[in-house]
Amino acid sequence: MNTVLDWLDSPAPERGIHYYRNGDWHLRDYADIASAARRTAAFLHANGVTKGVVSLLIEEPETFVPAFLGTMYAGATPSPIASPVTFGGHEAFTEHAAGVLSAAAPAAVLTEDRLAPLAAAACAKAGSGAPLVLPDPAGLPAADDLAARPAELALLQFTSGSSGTPKGVRVTGDNLTANVRAIHGWLGVTSEDSCSSWLPLYHDMGLIGTFLGSVVAQIDLWLMSPIDFIRSPARWLDCHGRHGVTITTAPNFGYGYATSRVRDEELAGTDFSAWRVAMSGAERVDARVVADFTAKLAPHGFDARALTPCYGMAETTLAVTGVRPGHGARIVRPSGSLEAGAPVTVVGSGTLGVDRPEDPAGWIASCGTPVPGTTVVVVDDDGVPLPDGRFGEIRVAGTSVADGYESPDPAVGAAFGEEGLRTGDAGFLLDGELYVVGRIGDSIKVRGRKVHAEDLEAALTAVRGVPPGRCAVALGTRDGRSEAVIVVEAPDDGWLDAAIGVLRSALDASVRVTLVRSRRGTIPRTSSGKPRRRLLWHRAGDNTLTGDVLHSTHSDDRPAQRTTPGLDGAAA
Repeated sequence: MNTVLDWLDSPAPERGIHYYRNGDWHLRDYADIASAARRTAAFLHANGVTKGVVSLLIEEPETFVPAFLGTMYAGATPSPIASPVTFGGHEAFTEHAAGVLSAAAPAAVLTEDRLAPLAAAACAKAGSGAPLVLPDPAGLPAADDLAARPAELALLQFTSGSSGTPKGVRVTGDNLTANVRAIHGWLGVTSEDSCSSWLPLYHDMGLIGTFLGSVVAQIDLWLMSPIDFIRSPARWLDCHGRHGVTITTAPNFGYGYATSRVRDEELAGTDFSAWRVAMSGAERVDARVVADFTAKLAPHGFDARALTPCYGMAETTLAVTGVRPGHGARIVRPSGSLEAGAPVTVVGSGTLGVDRPEDPAGWIASCGTPVPGTTVVVVDDDGVPLPDGRFGEIRVAGTSVADGYESPDPAVGAAFGEEGLRTGDAGFLLDGELYVVGRIGDSIKVRGRKVHAEDLEAALTAVRGVPPGRCAVALGTRDGRSEAVIVVEAPDDGWLDAAIGVLRSALDASVRVTLVRSRRGTIPRTSSGKPRRRLLWHRAGDNTLTGDVLHSTHSDDRPAQRTTPGLDGAAA
């Protein structure tokens, strides 16, 4: 099987990566990138690194690219570490990075000048050696005669940790090559395509879905940092509306953020008719958000059939399923009990980007069919496969399923088995398409049916004054009783009564409810921005969750507005 480094021997002329810096785009062609990768590999060899894991603590995309490719070229295994920006402070980041380094046991830690002090602190805490600071590859000696030595383990990819402690996923060279090929086959990528991305390169969707996918196909990539996107989402849209870029991917949040922040006058003169793939992954797709995005861009040529929701995870390298571009994505609203093995009854359906449900609760977007080389089945609690239209756990098998976890705890690898990967995600297949409902551990039973955290979050963010992405729900059982902890990062703008109404309609008196208003940044998140619901649950349980309790139910089931002592003093 070919490798993802084969292109380095004959890089495509006049193609490359357009980096966004200092308010403008700057092209580095693939020949220049290939040379920088070889120079970086030679730098690693000169420092005694010829095998093993190389942990990458690098934020700047233009530095990360040669570091990642150069590590692979040198015969070592790159392992990106999440950016310090995703953590509440340097202490929290150092703790996280030290844990990752302890699990990875790297042969070296490669960093950039700006992050060298943080890298040194993390290495010291983990008991690793001093980090290597990567010089500008342009200043390193030429290494054009250096031959690639791909390692069997192509990537040690740490999961984002939405459901527990981050774990290192062992991605082989065959896994990586197979998944990149599968993505190309699913999307129908040709030499006429180009791609844009603002996703972090340490996360699988940005690393494999856009960066490696573009580099291996040798198509132009327009690459900006997440911070640049937050500052100016119009720059991202400009890639498609002014430069004719055809492919991108973003979480639901990205489409909603661009809709709310890009002014109509900034779209003047744009033409989105060439934009044929707008993937949406990493979090639940909100049909209202996508409909608003489409409505904003449709007058400038955007076609809703470009919307391609998808499903994937680090344990499967990346992609598992996806809606085929140009077909349009279906949305459905199931009714009745969603219990393992039970049939799913659909009481409403529509088209993503075209139909905008008034009430978002319960609406789910199709994540499409399996990508080439992958099979998906839904199983009951005993692992027995279920027929189309029944609810259960999603199991994945195929050439992209990784080689297990890198962890000293043997129990960590229990999800990987001979029949495939037990994902821990709940969903169902309908007409061969996958619908993902949520994490199995993020649900409770109410009146004989399961209520999932994602459904409650969708219903609450439909309330005026509750911003999308600023609400998180943690569900579980404490002291033998079901409980829901809700955190809203928003000022009290008159949304409380409507939010309580949503909770009353979704839950019942058997569920203990605590609704907390808090400052922005209170909700703990993974490196990809997902709420860490289990951590939120534990903080509520040990009384360390900060915020004002606006609503709670006592043991006698009478609602009351009160303030819990451990939750005082953090009003938004």
